[in-house]
Amino acid sequence: MSSTSTNKQPLLVDRPLFDSVRLTTQTVGSASTLFVQGGQAPSILVDMDAELTEDNNNGGVVDSISIIRDDATRAPDYTLTTASSGNAVYISSGQVVLISDITATGAATSGYGYYTYTGASAVTGLLGSLTYTVASGFTYEGVAYGQQDPVRVVFYHTRGTTTPIPASGDYQILFSKTVPANTQQVDCSDVMPEVAYPMPQAGDTSSLTNGVPLRNKGIYLEKGDRIYVGVVPDGPFPSGYTNGLHVSAQGGFF
Repeated sequence: MSSTSTNKQPLLVDRPLFDSVRLTTQTVGSASTLFVQGGQAPSILVDMDAELTEDNNNGGVVDSISIIRDDATRAPDYTLTTASSGNAVYISSGQVVLISDITATGAATSGYGYYTYTGASAVTGLLGSLTYTVASGFTYEGVAYGQQDPVRVVFYHTRGTTTPIPASGDYQILFSKTVPANTQQVDCSDVMPEVAYPMPQAGDTSSLTNGVPLRNKGIYLEKGDRIYVGVVPDGPFPSGYTNGLHVSAQGGFF
């Protein structure tokens, strides 16, 4: 495409871009601000040649960012409630049972909560009449088994530096994204900035007024730019999300 043409759309890139980083204790901000504080060091997610050493890097675009938790627990295979009482089950070793709003026979010592069956032989019977005890092969996992608290991640942009200084305002906030409670993976396309060109494909126009174009979302990066990412130390994670979050970015180089 000619350099003087208008309405250019970055449908083609010279090279694909895919970067990922694992976040644990890379905290950013505080309970009252999202700005990077002194002593904090967010992780580099995308580096668009901040050291200016590459001859074939003229910038690029990031059009997809996803976050996935490192920790995971299996959902209950059976849930015992007043509605499910009497249902036939086949419980094998490793399966999880949630006793919700009914008291099962033999469960008086533990009651409500999650149980993992660790016995060697499968158990068959009816929900409501099984014996959920350690002696019968069931391990009580507690009430909060599998609970994943919400965690907030913040993305920053830097330009013209390989050693950004928090107090100098080198870190500029791009956006933040919260991974909701009990959610394993999220996409950041809903909070990424809109880019200037209309979308070249059909999309949902239900929320747009007449004549408003659909637009892609993404981040244009000039040569020398970087995207950093970190975890906000609030809620139950004052020292970061030590279980680990994997953040991945896709796009392309120009």
